[in-house]
Amino acid sequence: MFMNVRSLKDTPKQSRAFVTDVRSLHLDAATFRVLLELQGPSLGLWRAAEIAALREQVYERPVLDLGCGDGLVTSFVLSKVEVGLDPDEKVLAQAAERGIYERFEAVPAEELALPDESIGTVMSNSVLEHLLQIDVVLEQVARVLRPGGRLLFTVPTDAFNAWLFLPSRRYAAWRNRQLAHCNLWPVGRWVYHLRRLGLEVEMVRPYLRRELVYAWDGLELLQHVWILRRRVLGIIWRHLPRSALDWLALQASRLDLSSSTISGGRLIVARKH
Repeated sequence: MFMNVRSLKDTPKQSRAFVTDVRSLHLDAATFRVLLELQGPSLGLWRAAEIAALREQVYERPVLDLGCGDGLVTSFVLSKVEVGLDPDEKVLAQAAERGIYERFEAVPAEELALPDESIGTVMSNSVLEHLLQIDVVLEQVARVLRPGGRLLFTVPTDAFNAWLFLPSRRYAAWRNRQLAHCNLWPVGRWVYHLRRLGLEVEMVRPYLRRELVYAWDGLELLQHVWILRRRVLGIIWRHLPRSALDWLALQASRLDLSSSTISGGRLIVARKH
């Protein structure tokens, strides 16, 4: 279902509406299986929710993948991407092996040099929450998008800190330092920053309810348990029989990865005027 259209009043003179999509959200067992094998149970779970949400969207070409990394997530969403951007040339070499990108820009997002109004869709998965110069990056996104083009991005939310495995401010601060989180914002703050640049939020897709974020973080903690200089969970996970991973992927595919308006992560879609 879709929630009723919500309005955000960031200033007395401005009010816009967007839709919050809280329908059930699932990922197929085959994709879950690959994620669990390559990324383990915790990161695999979070990436699964992001991929499921991103797959629901329409991508007008040409597409820019902002902060594409090794291209794994995007390869589960699109079969072709015109431009992949990432400052790390090593991960771009891995992305090139996936065969979905036409070309790459090995520069920071702040230095994006594509022509004005040359892109139909900018997608970005779990990148914007890490950027100190977020407004500079959003300005670049607004510049390269053509009128009517859209920005689609996934980010953890302002609820993230409260839903971690250990209910401690110190623990939350440690996790955020570890994950290099800078911008865990409520929707209203994203709306404000985007609107200033002529990007209007049209839709928000929340994912990962409290218990799934709690489980994700618990699994993350287990990966920090070491015995004889080895990570215990990593050893166990790498030696799981294929049949066990198949079974886990099947069970995971039955999980509803959606959430109410309060969620661990969200997809935001904004359109350029």
